[in-house]
Amino acid sequence: MNVEQYEDIRLTIENKVARISINRPDKLNAIRIQTYKELISALQSADASPECNVIVLQGEGGIFTAGNDLSDLVGGKQQQVMECVQGIFACVANIKKVLIAAVEGVAVGIGTTILLHCDIVVASGKTKFRLPFANLGVCPEGGSSVFLPGAIGQKMAREVLFTGRFFSADEAYSWGLINRVAEPGKAVEVAEEYITPILQQPLASLLATKALMRASQPDVEHLVNEELKVFKELLITDETQKRISGLVKR
Repeated sequence: MNVEQYEDIRLTIENKVARISINRPDKLNAIRIQTYKELISALQSADASPECNVIVLQGEGGIFTAGNDLSDLVGGKQQQVMECVQGIFACVANIKKVLIAAVEGVAVGIGTTILLHCDIVVASGKTKFRLPFANLGVCPEGGSSVFLPGAIGQKMAREVLFTGRFFSADEAYSWGLINRVAEPGKAVEVAEEYITPILQQPLASLLATKALMRASQPDVEHLVNEELKVFKELLITDETQKRISGLVKR
């Protein structure tokens, strides 16, 4: 087993499977600047490794991620956060190998938008999803303004983006956002049911299939950049900063 231990991320590669875990359970696996950088490094390392055919993304402590660490959005680090967001989606948009997400607990903000770039998603039945961009005073990111309606339909995408409400794993499944609903605590175990047959396929075939499917999709990096321009404009407004600051101080 190959193990790379970062401060916020853990990467293991064994039996052709790379497992990348977000490891800040005391912070609900909220993603700070350092987490972004380590996650990008781990994903790129796994994708480049000849010992890896499949990548599994998960969170430690029974939680996927509560999204951005909001303290980074009010402390003069906004530009760094934007660069990290741009970097993570450029990264996942270029992952060549099969990327599977095993989701438990909560998937908020980027915790949900990153799923739009995963090939297969399994979530436990108790998982709560949320896209609270409007609640914070910003706008969708990660290409979700296009990929979310494409995944779940225009009406439901507008509902969850305009209201920022939590939605359940059963709803996510019925809309087509996730592939399977697992028993609580069993998302990784159910993800294994996909890994076994995938590993039986020639890697060249998997790479070619994913590349061909991606070629018909919108240009992710351009879309992400366009969203981030608007996101940054909204982020520095007084109302947005007040909303985020209020949440950080709680």
